[in-house]
Amino acid sequence: MRRQFYISLLIVLGLASCGQKSNSTDNSKTKLKLAFEVIPEDYEKHFYSITWKDTLGLSEGYIDHKWFSRPKEIWCVITNQQNDTLGHYTGLSTAQTFAYFESTDTLVTLNFMIGLNFFSDKFGSGKDMTEFENNARQYSKENRLPISFEPIVLNLKTDLRKKYDIELKEK
Repeated sequence: MRRQFYISLLIVLGLASCGQKSNSTDNSKTKLKLAFEVIPEDYEKHFYSITWKDTLGLSEGYIDHKWFSRPKEIWCVITNQQNDTLGHYTGLSTAQTFAYFESTDTLVTLNFMIGLNFFSDKFGSGKDMTEFENNARQYSKENRLPISFEPIVLNLKTDLRKKYDIELKEK
């Protein structure tokens, strides 16, 4: 009787799990919700800035004044159609949500990424730099950083001062 119960239980569990995907091999790509705006700083000199808002770190309690010490941050590289870098923010300074660029081109490409904020409090106090660096390297590896997203092409003649609220998809 007991043996039949176990066999029946295995059959039921086997049927219940049919068609379900295993979480251990989740190859889904990262998505990121982001709001941004490109602002003309000086039309005559062709200076622009891009500002963005994101929610990275909120689930880990990085809000208000703790925002600067979150382990991940948004990076942005602005290029032209020839892939020349016009401006960028790629970390290794005080965490920012903006970048400046200069361009006489009509079309520019925004290349957003999630990168490591090396100055995060998550990696240690900084008293032992070897431990801090190892923790940062491990965190970066576990989170596959940096993560690059599909580029966004903007027209500087028509897309300035528009507020974009989009979902980016990983390359």
